Amino acid sequence: MHRIGILLVCCALLGACTVVDVGVGRGSGDWNWEMGADCYGDIAWPANDLLLSMDIWGGPTPGTLISADVWRLLHLEVGLLGVGLGIGPLQFGAGVGPYVPSTPASIAGMNPFEG
Repeated sequence: MHRIGILLVCCALLGACTVVDVGVGRGSGDWNWEMGADCYGDIAWPANDLLLSMDIWGGPTPGTLISADVWRLLHLEVGLLGVGLGIGPLQFGAGVGPYVPSTPASIAGMNPFEG
């Protein structure tokens, strides 16, 4: 009985890690918001093809102390006086002083549902 339960849990967890990207929203509009005082917000999948990447004392933007990415699912960037965070397609960042966050590069492509 325990084996069946373990098998069902493993199948459910394996299915929960599946990401399907059909291109909805690509090229349909500008979803990037620059909010002035070194802040940004964006709705786009990051163009990161590496499974895991990490930088210490450097990264994609000046003033970054630690930067870590888990494929396109998680982006974390910590500066001296700010932070950049991305969970899936939702990207946000804010900073002051020497840390000036910028929007990560995003996937470009055509929207298959656009006529």
